[in-house]
Amino acid sequence: MVKAKKFSPESGLEVLAVQRVSKAQAWQRTGRAGREDSGICYRLYTEDEFEKFDKMMIPEIQRCNLASVMLQLLALRIPNVLTFDFMSKPSPDAIQAAIEQLDLLGAVDRKEDQVTLTPLGRKMAAFPLEPKFSKTILMSPKFHCTEEILTIVSLLSVDSILYNPPSRRDEVQSVRKKFISSEGDHLTLLNVYRAFKNVSGNKEWCRENFVNNRNMTLVSDVRAQLRDICLKLSLPIESSRSDTGNIRRCLAHSLFMNTAELQPDGTYATVDSHQLVAIHPSSVLFHCKPACVTYNELLHTNKCYMRDLCVVDADWLYDAAPDYFRRKLRAAKN
Repeated sequence: MVKAKKFSPESGLEVLAVQRVSKAQAWQRTGRAGREDSGICYRLYTEDEFEKFDKMMIPEIQRCNLASVMLQLLALRIPNVLTFDFMSKPSPDAIQAAIEQLDLLGAVDRKEDQVTLTPLGRKMAAFPLEPKFSKTILMSPKFHCTEEILTIVSLLSVDSILYNPPSRRDEVQSVRKKFISSEGDHLTLLNVYRAFKNVSGNKEWCRENFVNNRNMTLVSDVRAQLRDICLKLSLPIESSRSDTGNIRRCLAHSLFMNTAELQPDGTYATVDSHQLVAIHPSSVLFHCKPACVTYNELLHTNKCYMRDLCVVDADWLYDAAPDYFRRKLRAAKN
């Protein structure tokens, strides 16, 4: 079996599903047995079972969110991205969903069958990030919190900087208390990064606080690169210091498509597709019930979970994209 990510353009859901390996993957794994010397690979399933496997895995471009890909194609001045001749063609739905997402972020103009980049879209394409995070950085000067947003986006761009050994769960929780922000995971991560910088990345401190030193160093490298790109784009780089409201406002203005509201029965539903979702147990908000949150991604295992949450005001979301929310409300009423 293998875990594979699948993106559904209809619901905007990224599902991490356990599925059978393909025949090609099975042969590739067999190759591992002959690396150093000729060897034998024992397969723990029957030949009949093997014959039922798919020949090849579905290419990733057909099962991922294409917003980044479309943005890069537009930046390369491809004449018509809608008819671009991919080697493994994604579905028309996936391409349309990507264009729609870029349109909502203000990155593209759509005229009949033509899609063109806006000046904002061209700036977004300069960052090697998902479009929503490029937009977050480009929105940050308006809220005077570019330094903090650069840190948050860098923290979200690497594997988790926190490690949680199951055998020491109580110890981890008591150590983490000092970093936890009631405003969500983004600000909790920011607190960890600031503390890490204050001790100049001391390895002993990382060990005591269950922080992954190697990933933290990677965060600093990513941040330095993103900061360079901001300077090239002449973005003013300011810090909001202790004002966390501005940071949350900035996140609300760029992650407004990834929002969920608390329902009267205590569950959460996404504003976009009214999908029932829950707060992931790893979130600092797991035991809280904020009225409105933005999240980084949805992950479907046994339940549909929101990962990396931030508490926001519903009013900020309406300010960020009034047309989008009016449309969503109309659809909900209908």
